[in-house]
Amino acid sequence: MKRLCILTLVLVLSACGPENGSNTAIVSDSAGVQIVDNTEYLWPDGQGWRLSEQPLLDIGVLEGEPAYQLFEVVDSRRLSDGRIAIANSGSSEIRFFDADGKYLYSAGRKGGGPGEFESMLSMKLMQGDSLLVFDWRNQRASLLDADGNLTRATQFRFLGAMGGFPMIVAPFEDSSLLLGVRSFFGTGDIKSGLSRDEVVFVRADAEGELLDTLAVLPGGEMNVRTEGGGVMLGDRPFGRWPSHDVYRDGFYYGSRDRYEIDHYSLDGRLLRSIRRAIPNMKVSAADIENYKRDHIEDAEDENQRQLAVRLLEGVEFPEEFPAYGEIIVDDVRNIWVAVYRKPDDEQPRWTVFDSNGQLLGVVWMPERFNVHQIGSNFVLGRWQDELDIEHVRLFELIKS
Repeated sequence: MKRLCILTLVLVLSACGPENGSNTAIVSDSAGVQIVDNTEYLWPDGQGWRLSEQPLLDIGVLEGEPAYQLFEVVDSRRLSDGRIAIANSGSSEIRFFDADGKYLYSAGRKGGGPGEFESMLSMKLMQGDSLLVFDWRNQRASLLDADGNLTRATQFRFLGAMGGFPMIVAPFEDSSLLLGVRSFFGTGDIKSGLSRDEVVFVRADAEGELLDTLAVLPGGEMNVRTEGGGVMLGDRPFGRWPSHDVYRDGFYYGSRDRYEIDHYSLDGRLLRSIRRAIPNMKVSAADIENYKRDHIEDAEDENQRQLAVRLLEGVEFPEEFPAYGEIIVDDVRNIWVAVYRKPDDEQPRWTVFDSNGQLLGVVWMPERFNVHQIGSNFVLGRWQDELDIEHVRLFELIKS
């Protein structure tokens, strides 16, 4: 009997950690919500996961065949047979390449009809290698099969009554869709100053009908300026913007106010809160001056420069930077959280938590690389060279 009790205890501890059974997180319960507090990395210094030094695949050229000239790539996905699908918003196309990077064919074109796109925002991979492409201007999600053929176009008619537009449209395992609808001002009066909107997370069926409201959570911070009967909106410099991603039967959300990421179920129940006890970085006077200078210098003409100056007048800068950046859940449910980078930090880094919320360590990414998809053994995303030429690159994810 004593031996059985010891064995049971070991299994419980192993279930809380990664494959080796180690556990550096403190797990507790609060009113049925699991709280995972992390204080240190599981990976020893100098060890852990890393990307291959050279990409396994590179798609993109400065000069050459038009199909390889990429412009405004918003997303890319690797299919189960190794093909790469690229959402090239600049041409309103989904371009397909084989596993060696050779161009195959394209789907879509610019327009408002079926199978056409005006402004692609995202592309998500669904079962059977089908692709869900969200076009925010048409307020429509198009489902393409593995060969790029349109099989369904879903219009979300309920959005008009909600008074907002989606920041995320992503599929659950049962083919219903999560929409994170950004609501700017609600029913209150619009006043100058700092404002923070809300994100209403709803679930819709495959036909675009509203099924349920899952949660109403903090959205993004904006600076509002009312002038001459008009309203000028600008993102708050170094402001908080929510991060979120879907994984099969639920979704992950973080407000970025503090280092906390919440896991919600398919019906909107809060299941788990993943936390780190680390302070946010402070915003310095030099950070503020550099921000102002860069935004004024980036203006394309005098009118834009004057507008930038006016928008920066009276702007309320935060005392701290956001706690972290984007959230991506990989194909095997590890949670990747981008390290927030100050304006002078060119090195992308991602903090990795396992599927139970335990902190593993940090993976360094190439400079000027934006992650789109993370598999069990690869990372796919957009990379820009020194001339700002866009490439889609596939790296091996080495787990040592």
